[in-house]
Amino acid sequence: METLLLDLIPHAPQMGLYVRPHIPADKLRNALRDYAETIQAGDVLALYDATLMGSARDGAVFTADRFVFQNNNLEPPQEVRYADLVRVVTTKKFLGGRKVEIDVNRGRATVTLTIDFSGKPEAAEYVARFLNEAMLHGAMEEMEGRARETERVFPRPGIRTDLEAVRAALDELHEQELLSAEDWHKLRRCIGLE
Repeated sequence: METLLLDLIPHAPQMGLYVRPHIPADKLRNALRDYAETIQAGDVLALYDATLMGSARDGAVFTADRFVFQNNNLEPPQEVRYADLVRVVTTKKFLGGRKVEIDVNRGRATVTLTIDFSGKPEAAEYVARFLNEAMLHGAMEEMEGRARETERVFPRPGIRTDLEAVRAALDELHEQELLSAEDWHKLRRCIGLE
């Protein structure tokens, strides 16, 4: 993820974007104290300073597995794992500026969060592109992890498929009209019964 972040987010102070090792210590300290208290300074790969005065008390910090952001002190900080991202979209704001809307998987619910780029709209595209790629990368890693888990469980050593039991189950599903004739034939061909 670090390589992806460094490839997609430029070090561009004029846009409020700072990439390690060029993150100013005072900005990093302010961000970590104000809204990213759960993040260790050594884990921060990039920082977005959303403030007009350059204090970095609003914005976002990015690590290898998640990011934390706060648009202003009236909103609570939001911590998001890249693997929990579901959608990333950049849009223009009504009175100017840009925002990045993200849909985040939170257990059984999906919530929409907004990162405000009103003061530095040109940074929105870079952050959105990175988050989109991180979302895809996180999903791919999760799928690969699940595949590895499945490989450990199936096929179980020493277990052989009982073709007669499979044939009987397919025939029963077909007779109960829960399996079409076309699919019944396809499945029988797949296991060598036709």
